[in-house]
Parts: sequence; structure tokens; C-alpha cells
Amino acid sequence: MLLGFRALLLLGLVSLLHATRKSNAVSLKMGQGSRLKGQTVRLVLDPSMQPQIASTSASTIANMSLSPWTYRDSCEESRLPRRISHAKCLTSGCLSLQGGGEDAALEAKPIYYQILVLHRVPRKRYSKKAGRMRTNQYDFRLGTEVISVGCTCVRPSVVPQQ
Repeated sequence: MLLGFRALLLLGLVSLLHATRKSNAVSLKMGQGSRLKGQTVRLVLDPSMQPQIASTSASTIANMSLSPWTYRDSCEESRLPRRISHAKCLTSGCLSLQGGGEDAALEAKPIYYQILVLHRVPRKRYSKKAGRMRTNQYDFRLGTEVISVGCTCVRPSVVPQQ
């Protein structure tokens, strides 16, 4: 599953590479939490990198799990990758091994993972000829998002009363 999301990020970066037809480099402006905040760094994308395809699809694993899930997509035009899939648990409990429905002794909980994303932000430059700001160029700001990648069974947390 981890490999799948890394491949998703790589595909987004490869699409960014195709968008920059003049060269194989993209300028990135580092965001919050970075030691390079406010500086522009050069990101060189290697077009020879090909993501490996897992032999078992994510939907098959989701359906075989004792805590099944489905995926919902979120789309943002200014983000790379534009489409990110989030797992949503289908049950509150876990399915019984004997096939008798949900087991109330266990809970289905999402598994979270932090991914890297690029956000496209307009580059504002002052045009001396027109006397106004131009926003026809963009920078890419590196950021992170926490997404749910699947669901797992856990024991309920019990807080003793005093």
C-alpha cells in the first residue's frame, strides 16, 4: 500500500515534468517547517523512473480485510497530485471470522499516512509596462497531507473510572 501511494506521488511529479517542456527541472518554493523556507530549490525529475505495479490490487485487499474499506477521491486543481484517494472504513466493528457479522469486541480504525504534495501558487511580479501585478506564472510549494490508506482492527480503548 505504501508503494502505491509513493507511486501516486511519483506520477504527479511525472505529470509536472511533462508540463515543463522546456527543461527537466522545476523550481520549488519550500513551505512551513522547512529549513529552506522562502528559498527556491531546483527539483530535477528523472523521466526514466517507472512505478512498480503491485500484484494484488488495493480494492481486493480492502474486500478481504476483517475491517473492509472503500476509497473516496479528493480533487484539487492547484495540487499535485490532483486526485488523492482516502480510505473510509465500511464498518464500525470488525467482521467475524465465522462469518456471523460484526464482532463488537473489536473496532475498525483508519490507518493514516503522511504524503508529500505540491501546491501551485501564483507568482506575483510587477509589470513595469502595464503598471500592475502579473499572475500568469506559478511556483510550486512543497507540503504534506495526512490521508487514510486503509482500515485495521483494534481492541477498544478502555478508560477505568475512579
